[in-house]
Amino acid sequence: SLPDTRHQKEGTSHTSQLVAATMRLTVSFRRRKGASSVIVDVGGSVTVDRFTELLAEKTKVHKHRQGIKCFEDGAVVRLTGRLKTLDEYGITENSELEMKDLGPQFSYRGVFIIEYLGPILILLAYAARPAWLYGAAAADAEWNDVAKLGLLAWMLHFLKREFETFFVHRFSRPTMPLANLFKNSTYYWGFALMVGYPLCSPVYAPPCEHRVLAGGLLMALSELGNLAVHVTLRNMRPKEGSDKRVPPTGPLFFVSCPNYTFEVLGWVGFSLMTNIAMAWGFTFVGLAQMTQWALGKHAGYVKQDKMLRRRKAIIPFII
Repeated sequence: SLPDTRHQKEGTSHTSQLVAATMRLTVSFRRRKGASSVIVDVGGSVTVDRFTELLAEKTKVHKHRQGIKCFEDGAVVRLTGRLKTLDEYGITENSELEMKDLGPQFSYRGVFIIEYLGPILILLAYAARPAWLYGAAAADAEWNDVAKLGLLAWMLHFLKREFETFFVHRFSRPTMPLANLFKNSTYYWGFALMVGYPLCSPVYAPPCEHRVLAGGLLMALSELGNLAVHVTLRNMRPKEGSDKRVPPTGPLFFVSCPNYTFEVLGWVGFSLMTNIAMAWGFTFVGLAQMTQWALGKHAGYVKQDKMLRRRKAIIPFII
């Protein structure tokens, strides 16, 4: 009898399909000694996360330090969706790929935890009114009601941020540059040192009652708005590492980045309520940084939906 070659033919066909599905990609990157390139054989169904692992084997650059771009017809596409496949990005053997070493990295979530923890601990230390800082009689001095309200508002804000870091935020990347840890912590910890001292001082002088009420109400409403936007943004990214969809329309999205809008408004309220000069400094420095972030995100949203040109990035009708 003749041998049964049916299974052999099926196996050969399957192998041929796998070979056909494999691409030979050339990725250029820069070393200290100059430019170089590597070749990676990979299937189009492979995720970006897996591709960075294969690239790490070739380049010895950890996957979290890699920033990968694809140049197509004059356009630059960043492969940021780590759960998306190469096919979804339209990568072919003819694609021009470039990898950049992003330098030392630190956990995205870890940066948030550390930068927000500092202001909590610093204000708690001030609230103890140590004798070496405020004098021997400070610990027994009566607290001003507005100072207590300001201290409570400060604590609730940063405890909220820690809660969101653990249970709300979903990140497109697992890490960020290590330098951001020091930059962000300098901002939050530095201003905590400057705001906390006068706020917890026995000689703290509050503003008028109307400013306290207006500022406190503005901060409370802004904190709720900020939380609502963060929850909406979480739902827009089903999994960590996935690309974020364009923000939906609705009452919260009168600008492209209302989370920053509410954040700034919250600190305007705090500054009105406490009447501390450094609180205003904290607010305006934060506004400058968040405006930069918002403009970048707004530009990305507009690329996906031209109708969003009608929106502003962070301040309605202005920026």
